[in-house]
Amino acid sequence: MPTVMQWTKRLLAKIEDQKRYADPFEKRYCNEYVLPFLAREYAEVYPGLVVASADGRVTDRVLTGSLHSMLDIPKSGTAGIVVDALTERLGLAGIGAEDKAADGLLRAAWDDNDLDVMHHEGHRESLIGARAFASAARSTTDDQKAVVGIESATQAAVIRSQQVPYNVVGYLKTWTDEWTNQRRGLLRLPGYDRDLAESETEMRDPEGSSETSRWQVVGEPRPTGLTEVPVVELAPRGRLIKDPVSEIAPIASLIDIVDLVEGLLVFAGHFGAVPIRYVEGLEVPRDPKDPSKPLLGPDGKPMIGFNPRADHTWFGGKGVKFGQLEPAGLASFVTWAEHASAKVRAKTALASTYFSLDLKSHMSAELLKTDEAPMVRRVNRMGQHGSLNQSWRRLGKHILAIESPSTRTRVTPRWVDPETRIESQLVDQFTKLTASGLGVAAVAEKVLHWDTETVTAAVDEYEATRSRRLAEEQDPLERLSRDFLGDNASLVS
Repeated sequence: MPTVMQWTKRLLAKIEDQKRYADPFEKRYCNEYVLPFLAREYAEVYPGLVVASADGRVTDRVLTGSLHSMLDIPKSGTAGIVVDALTERLGLAGIGAEDKAADGLLRAAWDDNDLDVMHHEGHRESLIGARAFASAARSTTDDQKAVVGIESATQAAVIRSQQVPYNVVGYLKTWTDEWTNQRRGLLRLPGYDRDLAESETEMRDPEGSSETSRWQVVGEPRPTGLTEVPVVELAPRGRLIKDPVSEIAPIASLIDIVDLVEGLLVFAGHFGAVPIRYVEGLEVPRDPKDPSKPLLGPDGKPMIGFNPRADHTWFGGKGVKFGQLEPAGLASFVTWAEHASAKVRAKTALASTYFSLDLKSHMSAELLKTDEAPMVRRVNRMGQHGSLNQSWRRLGKHILAIESPSTRTRVTPRWVDPETRIESQLVDQFTKLTASGLGVAAVAEKVLHWDTETVTAAVDEYEATRSRRLAEEQDPLERLSRDFLGDNASLVS
């Protein structure tokens, strides 16, 4: 059995691997990644690093050859569009259970831990960095209450059993104390939680292994009363043997192409409006001290007496010719950008409305459904019918193991329908299903996506109205008024 130090070192190595893997995708999601080629080109065409004098006064001199530009390099933000679109569609309405008491506990835990908001953050982090974690623990104020946190793969790692049911058998989270700047950690193994701290010197393993580490256990192990480690891994693109994959990884090169086209479009537009002009046969003044060299101006460049700007008058002698280079057309760049965006959409199955929205051409409900169909199927394969559903189901079991250990019931995550629904469609579907004999409450919850409290209130109000009408129909004065004055008349106020 591995020692605590061996567990810690193995999990620390996994955290570092996860950081390295997620870093380029995090930069693309945050729109911070700049192609080196564009950085060099923009620094050359639009130099912007101004050099200040020793006393801090800014001069008009510019440092050339640097990777700084006065014009911000265009970045398309395509990675953010893809991740945020899938995060938006991967929505949960909670975790439920067949047992009513257990269902109430899970509903309360969902609300008390702000999981209606934080589950989106867990999905977002897992789409960017390939995985995230949800960790349950006993409340420090009430050991019958579960507290749940969503953790990033840059701070936490797990080791899972290699046998069915493949539960987490080791979990480590590390962080930096903001007051002491000391590295701290929490190691969770079956039955016990251990606090860790990083010291300044290497220490030998107190349990007798050959390992050494700066990470040491602080205080006594805390019993959890659980046979399992109550942590689940959120991995939308999980694999059986290999590590899960970031949503950005398969499209990273396509995102770079879109950014490249956007950057080159600026050049094409600029030199289309202000073309590059040239002169042939113009005599260059020579340096009086060394006629083999051109005469240099204050900026260190040869003085040629030619300003290529269009608002300047040009003069030339015999045999001098002026001209301009033909700029690149924008049409080819637009076609290139549309092709790259189409490849991104093909890889991610996102609806076209996430990439371009033309409000002049209204999309019908049927066309919208067809456009979103591949995305809806893919979202369902990740969520309701995929690995995320398994993870949230296991988290529900961990919560019940803390709050109601004796309960044995089936736990079911409640997923929000990822398909865009038109209100008239929902009403029509609801009317047809209830007319066929299905229960109003069940249809309202499944079709209209009302929460249980709203459905219960609506049904109670309906039953109260129905009972009042039945009572009125049994009143003889009401029947007499309808027979002689019409169905809408009433003698009872």
